[in-house]
Amino acid sequence: MKIALFLEAYLSQANASATHVSLLAEGLVKLGHEVLIVTTDPETDDCYEQDGILCCPAKPSANLFGQSARVSKLPGLMPMIEAFSPDLIHIQTFTEIGGIGLKYAQKHQLPVVCTIHELQDVLEGYGANRPAVLFNKRQGQTLMKKILSGSDVITTASKKCAKAVQALFPCQIHTIPYCVDTERFCPRPLDDPSKESMRTRLHLTDGKVGFVFSGRLSAENRVDDLLAFWSKAVALRDDLRLILVGSGPDAAELHERARVLGVGDKVFFAGSLTRDDLSLCFSVCKAFVSASDSITMEAAPIEAIASGLPVILRPASANADLIISGVNGFSYETPDELGDIVKKLAQLDADGELLMRKLVSKTAASLTDLNQAKALVSCYEMALGRHTQS
Repeated sequence: MKIALFLEAYLSQANASATHVSLLAEGLVKLGHEVLIVTTDPETDDCYEQDGILCCPAKPSANLFGQSARVSKLPGLMPMIEAFSPDLIHIQTFTEIGGIGLKYAQKHQLPVVCTIHELQDVLEGYGANRPAVLFNKRQGQTLMKKILSGSDVITTASKKCAKAVQALFPCQIHTIPYCVDTERFCPRPLDDPSKESMRTRLHLTDGKVGFVFSGRLSAENRVDDLLAFWSKAVALRDDLRLILVGSGPDAAELHERARVLGVGDKVFFAGSLTRDDLSLCFSVCKAFVSASDSITMEAAPIEAIASGLPVILRPASANADLIISGVNGFSYETPDELGDIVKKLAQLDADGELLMRKLVSKTAASLTDLNQAKALVSCYEMALGRHTQS
């Protein structure tokens, strides 16, 4: 089968949807399918195709991705998609690039599968002022409903996301968990020599114990709330450190927030890390911690679990669906609850930590690219069947 995947910001961002599509494409190829990824590129002025990735020029935007397709350039994608001649269109975004995928499918009478990754722009809008926010919110919801109406099968990784969509647009949604690169994100030996340099890099020397958050440093991830929780949870502990991995528009403000809260010396801003360095970072920390209550499924907590790192999450977050309480993670509501969990994990000795990591990682053993590809191929076959009957 030839499958065309449409999403925003595949090249420029290591977000959950980009990671999902990359691993999905790898899994589909392993199963013998052909894949074309259709996305946007802010560094080009013309549409181009390279190594199975078809790009449309992008312009800066206030949306979640920071960019969107230049509408005048979208028609240039059509002959390039036709050259690939897909059997099915898989849309992964409610932006203009998703709209062109739907337009192509309708023109060529192809089945459509839609995977919903995030709803922030659709539910809240974006822009420099209130009129712009309301306009973009309305436009986003209109395009979302158009894409969902034209889809034969709809999927998402988050049950909470599915409920939010169904409140706006009643439809059947299949829940398929994200997969993870289990070769990169897996438990490392306790005596791995590369760990020491990472501990030094993260300032986790002299008995310091690290807890890590990885993600975009922006409002939707509630990192400001995490700092507030952390300041209260570890008030009397000098050995505990919060490691913030990532970059984003709120980075400078969060630096100042940590200082004002009196935990400037207990929080380390690590900046962006490569995927291999993130895996190594997970190996030297005790747990992944987040204050996000987003209905968007994030990749980092899943990667942490695959690495053997328990996750500490708010119960309202999409990723909390992955928690098997006391096995691969914990949920908390208050600073006191967070503090109790953190202190218990910090006390684990080497044997206890090794056992914990083995138990945690086993809960992600099935989340491979191949298993996810197989699940989505079943959806593709369902879509083909429904489309043929309609």
